[in-house]
Amino acid sequence: MNINVMPFSLNFHCHALIRVFSLVIFCLAPPLYADETSSWLDAVTVSGYAKLVASSPNRAPTAVELDDLSLFVSGKFNRWLNPFLEAEAFKIPLWEESKGAQFNSAQLVIERLYNDIHITDDDTLRAGKFLAPINHWNIIHAAPLVWTTNRPVTSSYSRANYVTGINLRHDFDALAGHALEVYWQPVEEFNPKPLTEHERHYKTVAGARWIAHEDLDYYLGVSFQHADVAHINETRNSISIDGNWQHKWFELESELLFTQVDTDQRHYRHHDWGGYVQMAVPLVNHFSLIGRYEHFEFANKPAATDTALGGIVYRPVPRLSFKLEWQQTQGSVYQNQTGLYSSIAVLF
Repeated sequence: MNINVMPFSLNFHCHALIRVFSLVIFCLAPPLYADETSSWLDAVTVSGYAKLVASSPNRAPTAVELDDLSLFVSGKFNRWLNPFLEAEAFKIPLWEESKGAQFNSAQLVIERLYNDIHITDDDTLRAGKFLAPINHWNIIHAAPLVWTTNRPVTSSYSRANYVTGINLRHDFDALAGHALEVYWQPVEEFNPKPLTEHERHYKTVAGARWIAHEDLDYYLGVSFQHADVAHINETRNSISIDGNWQHKWFELESELLFTQVDTDQRHYRHHDWGGYVQMAVPLVNHFSLIGRYEHFEFANKPAATDTALGGIVYRPVPRLSFKLEWQQTQGSVYQNQTGLYSSIAVLF
């Protein structure tokens, strides 16, 4: 069995960071509890999620894989010490047409590792590796919480999805979700996923996100990101707006993105741009009908991509979802080919 751990268990810096993280929790947390009947472990939460995917693309074998298996460990001790760790195993093949049962490889990564410091009631400083606040989809990306098995290209392709550095968030109105986040990555991402999962790695990143409103009725956000691509001479400046509106009879979601690409590499145009519109309509007995259309133009591909998706989601409880969808893709295919996709996702 081939376990592709990337720089996970073999990487000294990864081990060192986790050990320091654990030592800080062990040394600082116990004094926070004066009551001898309570334990510092009471402030620690362990959870996670799993996503099982079956795919049948038109030009590839039908396959079943454990796409994500994530473990979350978090602690809420005081204003200074609120650590969070997410370790993920992904792309674990289980069965493939004409090959039978697989389970012959796995990839592991530390997806998030950070600490939150609550400077004031309205200001939070985050340091470590975390999800870049580029849009709502990236922040809530766990499979049981999103509507489709396949993610829109607009939501992830052009920008850094992770940041290794610091993030400062200021809440103007916590009830309305009105907030501003500013983040900075001074060095290359810690323990990144391989380039088979992302188009590129980034050496430095800086950005901001203004959340105009975010509650159960709707959200609206505007994001900017400046990123220098690792190992090549390329700079990407992105601006986007994304939003969601939840009505009694439907949920409407959309994002529009433009990225200026400055590079000495061969490109067909000097920008990426695109957007999508997605609608979820509740049916009966926890079933929902999903539809999405997306158009995206790549700087480094000759043709744009047009994707139409239709599907059904069964969500008996918020933490569990069953999804079945057909996706039709024309033009330059980045990841999601035309075909039938289904998945089961659960939070635990």
